[in-house]
Amino acid sequence: MAVGQQTQPTGRDLKVFRELLANINATFVPPDGFDELKPNASDKFSCNYALKLSDADFEVRFQVNSLKSDWKNFEKNKGDKINPDSLYSKVAATEVKALAGDGRVFLRPVPPSYLQQYNADLGRSYFFSLADSPETNHYQYGLMVVLQKNHYGNICVACFSNERGPAFFKNINKLKDCIKFN
Repeated sequence: MAVGQQTQPTGRDLKVFRELLANINATFVPPDGFDELKPNASDKFSCNYALKLSDADFEVRFQVNSLKSDWKNFEKNKGDKINPDSLYSKVAATEVKALAGDGRVFLRPVPPSYLQQYNADLGRSYFFSLADSPETNHYQYGLMVVLQKNHYGNICVACFSNERGPAFFKNINKLKDCIKFN
């Protein structure tokens, strides 16, 4: 099965995704107008849940990373380990590097007002051209946003499209209220 292949929503994938989010104290409400896609791990981007906008060439993939076990290890061996909360940007940067076609990435910090809206402590966004690849369904452009809740985990949201103008950002805007930390 190809990455992002459409399936009929079974609710199982959504249930598992919500359990992952609950583990990092976050919630998800499916946005209107999107169909569930079967998440399929690839070498370029692993995701826990995926959606496709039913009336547009636009796909979104979510990845959830818990920091609970990392924090337990860090607390035991403070001098030997890197603070797990500092790794959120490396998670996204690694994913973006694997996905970016020409290597050029526009990186911006998420403004404090948006962090507050999502109850996140840290965040970054990455806009880039995608490498032509079956793993990304040959989409041309990507935007990845990573949100971090200290001591809990991070959420990477990757949006793919063949449009990079206003329509791309209008579609992204449809996702603004679907996910947040509690």
